[in-house]
Amino acid sequence: MARRSARRGYGPRGTSYTEMKAKDFADMIRKDMEETIDADLNGFVRAVVDDLTSDGMKNGVSPVLTGFFASSWKADTKIIQKKDERKNFPQWAKIRTVKSRGKGLAKESRKEYQDRIRGSSSTVLAPGQKPLIKQRYPVEAKFTRNQKVYIGNATKYSSYALISRKSKIPEYLAGTSPGRSMKAKIDRFFSDKRPDIRIGGSSQIIPNTDPKKPERRTGYIKYPYQD
Repeated sequence: MARRSARRGYGPRGTSYTEMKAKDFADMIRKDMEETIDADLNGFVRAVVDDLTSDGMKNGVSPVLTGFFASSWKADTKIIQKKDERKNFPQWAKIRTVKSRGKGLAKESRKEYQDRIRGSSSTVLAPGQKPLIKQRYPVEAKFTRNQKVYIGNATKYSSYALISRKSKIPEYLAGTSPGRSMKAKIDRFFSDKRPDIRIGGSSQIIPNTDPKKPERRTGYIKYPYQD
């Protein structure tokens, strides 16, 4: 008489008790790993938005005048809409600015236009005024490893601010910033599979003040960079 396998028939389709326990254990490990990856992803996104919510001229990342741009970074699973205007938000609308030159001009001079495009704005804070940097869009713990994550700025003028001379955003993304670095955070949070992170703003053509040079286009950059 053939010997009957021990505990045969306890699992589906005749799976042994030992095999079923092994599968349950593997499922438990996989679920635990997936939850850990998602938690790391959400921590990473929150850390990046925190980095961007800072002054590029004070060991931070973003260009700052009133602080509205630096305060308007947002993370979502959809492309960030650029629609926010400072005048509609009282905490920033009350921060007064003045023209530093060109008073009385009916039309913006070529030099002022060039300075504005290059990030050397002709507008400065009025005496006694200070910028306010305060995260306007708290990062929700809603991101999962199988989603695209967009990190962008919600201000209407974000495409211009991204290429401002005061901006340290390119250095932050490339990992060449002496202070904060997105590359360092990627390495710290993810040792293996890298998330699909897009940082920047909606695609927009920026005119170049030099007619011999092509127009510049801003858009979302996939990170880490891929060929």
